[in-house]
Amino acid sequence: MGWLVKRLLVVGIVLLVVLAVVYRQRLFVRDPLGKVERDGVRLENARVFINYSNDVLVEDTGGEWRYLVQRGGEPGTPKKLGCVRGVVCWTEADLAPVLPLGGHGEVVMTNKEVSFVNSAGTGMRVELR
Repeated sequence: MGWLVKRLLVVGIVLLVVLAVVYRQRLFVRDPLGKVERDGVRLENARVFINYSNDVLVEDTGGEWRYLVQRGGEPGTPKKLGCVRGVVCWTEADLAPVLPLGGHGEVVMTNKEVSFVNSAGTGMRVELR
């Protein structure tokens, strides 16, 4: 019985690794060192998630708002998003469809920082790892 459990565990881990590699643009993993600022004031109740390309998903811990900023796309609220709370989220496509924020400013994305204007017109800055 022990060898069967070990074999199933190994197969399960290999399957998860293959899925993570194939869908690396769609999987957003929690960045525990990420920080979020709104107009220069740090938000303690925000979580940062990043994917393979350093696209950013920011969410309120209360679930009131979520912002998705992707390279080649406009910042917005994801139309469809699945999450395991506080660990990982996934989108339905590599460039996920979003409801635009309607901000009037450009998005600045680097490997360490993302900044944009949200729907309320306030500047958002996300510092990565």
